[in-house]
Amino acid sequence: MSRQLDDVRLAVMMLDGLDIAERTHVVALGISTEGVKIPLGLWEGSTENATLARTLLADLVDRGLDPDQAILFVIDGGKALRRAIKDVFGKHALVHRCHRHKERNVTDLLPERDRPAVVARIRGAWALTDPELARQRLALLASELDQTWPDAAGSLRRRHARHAH
Repeated sequence: MSRQLDDVRLAVMMLDGLDIAERTHVVALGISTEGVKIPLGLWEGSTENATLARTLLADLVDRGLDPDQAILFVIDGGKALRRAIKDVFGKHALVHRCHRHKERNVTDLLPERDRPAVVARIRGAWALTDPELARQRLALLASELDQTWPDAAGSLRRRHARHAH
């Protein structure tokens, strides 16, 4: 939590909220440009709290992390985290919604019996190398889900990767 970070060059920073001893915490894990995982911090509080998210990211910068380096931020989709990343890291930050969180958000809105088939189709689309074909497959799945599970269709349609600016 107090390690200086001036010598750290990150390719990726993963941020997530998790429950530890019945309290919510936010964890930051970096992956260096050499592929080495670096624990960056653990803070008590929710990923949904914009002030906390901004404070924890500012703490990393205060400890020497260069905010001008291009970092891919992988998050659970929380708006507070996305906003905090934009505020602290600005235009250099690329934000990506974690696929597993996205998948879980969609499948949690489905009955158990439908989940495996939908997961297979989502993962199949994500595995494609042609982004337009992947978008088409996901749009088709969403339109099919509209008929029976419109909330799941809406969750699938919400963007899960974009620049933070």
